[in-house]
Parts: sequence; C-alpha cells; structure tokens
Amino acid sequence: MSARPTAKQEAGKVAGQIGGKVAGKAVVKAASALRLSRLREPRPLRLRLVDAVTLAAAGLLILKLLSLSHTEETVGGELPSFARALALARTGYEPKDPATTGSVGQKDQEKTAEKAGEKPAEPPRAPQPPPEAGSATERALLEKLGARREALRQKSEELELRERMIGEAERKLEAGVGELRQAEDKVEGAGRERAEAERAGMKNIVTMYETMKPKDAARVFDRLGHEVLVPLVVAMNPRKMAEVLAVMQPEAAERLTVALANRARGVAPAQQASVPGLPPNELPAIDPGAAR
Repeated sequence: MSARPTAKQEAGKVAGQIGGKVAGKAVVKAASALRLSRLREPRPLRLRLVDAVTLAAAGLLILKLLSLSHTEETVGGELPSFARALALARTGYEPKDPATTGSVGQKDQEKTAEKAGEKPAEPPRAPQPPPEAGSATERALLEKLGARREALRQKSEELELRERMIGEAERKLEAGVGELRQAEDKVEGAGRERAEAERAGMKNIVTMYETMKPKDAARVFDRLGHEVLVPLVVAMNPRKMAEVLAVMQPEAAERLTVALANRARGVAPAQQASVPGLPPNELPAIDPGAAR
C-alpha cells in the first residue's frame, strides 16, 4: 500500500498551483501591455520652463560675447588716430579743419548745408531801460483818486453810523409803541369797568323806580333833566314806563317824548334843567307830603 500524502504536501501542491496561475496571469497582462504600447503613437516633444530659461540664458551670453569682441575691435582701430593726435600736440602742429579736408561724411555735409540755408540768428537785444517815473498829470490823478477813496470811506462810515442810529431809534419807537398799547389796554379796561359799574348802578335805579308807584315816579320825572331822565327811561320796562308817563304832567311828558324821538334819530338832546338852580345830573328832592 502507498502512503497517503501529508497535509504539508497537499498545501505545497495547492500553493504551487495558485502560484502558477498568478504567474501565468501576470505574463499575459505584461504581453498585452507590451502589445498596446507598440500600437500607440509616439508622444510629441514638450519644452519645459527650465529648458526655455536655459536656452534664453545661453542666447544672452552669446550676444554679450559678440558685443565685447566688437568693442575691442573699435577701440583698437581708434588707437592710431589718438597716438597721432598726441604726436601733433607735442610738436605744436595745428591740424586743419576736418570740414575742409574732406573727412566729413555725407550726412555731416547735408547737416552743414541745412544749417547754412537757415536764417542767421538775430543778435541779442539790449535790455530795455526801466520805465520813467509818471508825469505830473498822472501823479495828480493818483492823488485825486486817493482823496476820492478816502471820501468814499468816510461816507460809508457815516452811513453805517446813521444806520445804527436809525436802528436804535426804531427799537426805542417800538418800545414806546408797546408802552402806549399797554396804556391803551389799561384805559380800555378801566373804561369797561366804569361802564359796567354805571350799568350796575343804572340797573339799581331802574329797579327802584319800577317798584315805586306810577304817581310818585311821575312826580320825580317831571323835574328831572333829560340827560338823566332819557337813559333812565330807556333802561326801564316799557310797560312800567307807560304807567308813569300816563300820570306825568303834559308838558313834561311831551318834552320826554321829543327827547326819546331825537335819541332814536341820533340827534343830541339839548341840555335843559326843569328846576331852576338845580345842577344837571342831579335828582331833585322828593316831597314826603306829596308822596302820602
């Protein structure tokens, strides 16, 4: 009988099979990737920033070297002329004008011809002398203007003073008007109070005569003056006054009627005293015997 394989051997076989499969897949993937890379087109060359900076620096260096070599050649060509000038300066020889020897270039000749064709420069003008002092007329005119300016200044000061005085007078006038208005208000108030007091007194008198008997009141009315009687009669009740007027003397009743009619028409009544020697606005004495 053959021996059975152990667990280690079986695990080794399984691992070998798995490793073979994985290796086979890797080989297949590598082959497919190689095939795809061969089929792709080649990538274009791309210039990076570092490469561009390097090329620019190299170009600048080449240009600098070329300029330095050109400068050395120019300086070397001018050295003989400079040496020649030094030798002539030592010997005291004066070189001729380059313009007459033909050493001037074509451009310099053209510039010289253009300058020659221009107008000659004007000679410098002499400085003008300072203006002379003003004449006597000008001085007199200036003095008149100064005097006029001073007069105008004084006039403006006077006008300002007048304006201030007028303003002060206006303020005083306004204050006086205010005082007058206050005084008028006081007078009007006093007049109103007086009129009210007179009306109150007249009312008391009217009440007194209205309560009297008609004969007694008629006896007093016969001797009263019209300046006192008319306002009293106007303030009385017409019915009460009719009873008193009926028993008055005919002459006194007639005069009273005329006075009332004149008052109604606006005519001022004549001041007449019914009793001689009795002052106006004063009531005559009442006879106690007649009252009985």
